[in-house]
Order: sequence, then C-alpha cells, then structure tokens
Amino acid sequence: CSQRSKHHMRAVVTGAAGRIGRGVATALRERGHTVVGVDMAPPGLLGTGCDDFVTIDLAAAVAGQERECLTAAMDGADVVVHCAAWPGPSATPPPAVVASGDATKPPIGLETAPPAVLLRDNVASTSAVCDAAIAGGASRFVFSSSAFAMGFSHVPRGPQAWSSKVGYLPVDEAHGAQPHESYGLSKLAGEEILETAARTATDTSFVSLRFTNIVKRELWSSLPWEAPTSAEPLQLVLWAYVHEDDVIRAHVAAATREDAAARGSHEAYLLAAPDSRFAEPTLPLLASVLGVEGMPLRSPMEGNASVLCARKATERLGVEFRAWSREREARPLRPG
Repeated sequence: CSQRSKHHMRAVVTGAAGRIGRGVATALRERGHTVVGVDMAPPGLLGTGCDDFVTIDLAAAVAGQERECLTAAMDGADVVVHCAAWPGPSATPPPAVVASGDATKPPIGLETAPPAVLLRDNVASTSAVCDAAIAGGASRFVFSSSAFAMGFSHVPRGPQAWSSKVGYLPVDEAHGAQPHESYGLSKLAGEEILETAARTATDTSFVSLRFTNIVKRELWSSLPWEAPTSAEPLQLVLWAYVHEDDVIRAHVAAATREDAAARGSHEAYLLAAPDSRFAEPTLPLLASVLGVEGMPLRSPMEGNASVLCARKATERLGVEFRAWSREREARPLRPG
C-alpha cells in the first residue's frame, strides 16, 4: 500500500482531550508527525499527545471569534481527524418511541443533550471543521462517524427497531444507513457534508469511520457478555463491538494510507470485530431474541459471527480486528 506517512505531516485532531482523539493524536505523534489538538477542554487535560493545542468550542465555530480560531488552527494542515462530538445517542428517545412505551435503557452511556441540541451541535461542528480544513489546504479529512448511523434505536425489537428493517446479514457499507434517532442522523449528516465537499474539493480525500460500540482496554476481559433473551433483548447494532485500540489504529490508517480514499471522493468504512459479544451462535440467537430469521446472507455467518462486516476496513485500511473468541481459543491452557 502507499503510505502518506512516509512524509512528515501536520495533523490536526479535534476532540483531542477525549479518549479516542487523544489516542489518535498520540499515535500520529509517535510516527513523527506534528500534531495540533483542538478541544473545548482546558489545555492541561491534553497530556502529551499533541505538540500544540487550541481551545475552541466547535459547536460555536460557525461564526465569530471561534471560527477565526478554528480557521487559524487548520492553516497548513495536511490531514484533519475530526473526533469531537456528542459521542452517543440522547437519553431522550424520539417522541413516537416515547409514546409506544417500548423504549429500553441500553447498557451503554446515553447523552444528557436533548435530541435537537445533539443534532445541531454535531452537524454544525462537522460542517465548520470540514470547511476550515479545506480552506487550510488539508489533503485528507477523517471523520469519526458511527455504526449507529446504520440504525441504532431505543427500541430493541418490533417495527420501531432497526432489526425489523435490515435487508441482509452481515450488514456492510453497501446496505445503506437507516438512522432511527438524532445521534445516528447527525453522523449520517456529517458523512453527507463530506460527500458534498468532495464534489468541489477535488484535491482533498474524505474518509468516514463507522465504528460500533467500543470495548475499552480495561473491559476487554468482560467479554463475552451473557446472551440476551426475549425477555431482555438488546439492540441489534450492540451485538457488535470493536476494541478501542482497533478504532485508534483505523483512524491512523485512514489519515496515513494514500489508498484509503481517492482525491475528490468520500469512502465510508465499518469498524467491528468479526465475532459478537456473545458465545452463543448468532443466527439462532437472533431468531429467539429478536425474531430475526430467514435473513439473506451475503457471506457465511458461522458460530458467533458479528452482524456487521468490516472486511472493507481490513482490506483497504489494513486493520486486523481483535476478537475475544479468537484470543480465547489461542490462549494456552494452564497446567493442571
């Protein structure tokens, strides 16, 4: 593969005080690139992952002084990695879901922001960062999107759930995104901003990374989870997961690999482990828990295979995703 990283780059990473942003900034700096962090957090929280930092409220960077600061931060950037965002769905479901009474609290953190605020902030900040990156001369723009754009719902089962609308398994990029709430919509809208920008910014390439729910390093040993049941179902997209370090590696690859996207184009990549969170076989579990059966299969789903397919990211970005079940099988047995 062709590596942009053979040459020294000036990289701007938004959300650099966050866990993923900080990891990406640190990894790029370790590869010899100059990294400028952008975040609304105080500079002291940025640690050693950046050579410089700029404190900006990106949600307010559509105009005024904040916009001027953002424009200055992007000046001369070779690559921009946009991680800053409200990082998950709002705790407030869509009104029709509230009215149905079928919403459940998923085992992930939900945001306190109302849906409209979350949507406004994520979309406005992505638009502002994208415009500033292009104006600053960036030749690659990497966007932290989300697999939740594929169809996370506050309802795990039934006509309001993504599981009732999936066309085939495992779901890949060609399936198309079907957001069911404001966070997924904000990420799909962010990708559309990049699609639109690519039509005129023909010297810039754009990459969106749709990663599913992250398993942090310190929680890796918590896998597998206890299987869901019909009495306590789980949203389909949450059956998939991805290791924190794989998400960071994918961002770095998207920033540094020439063939991640051609100039004047936008490429989206799903990021997910090849297995599910559960030890039980996936297809029988889908039938018993979510009533999903007889689904067309685009590729074999043996054992506890993931409902998401990340083959494109493995082939194009070179990311070999960690799988708890594969590592468990490879672990040497202790002597008795």
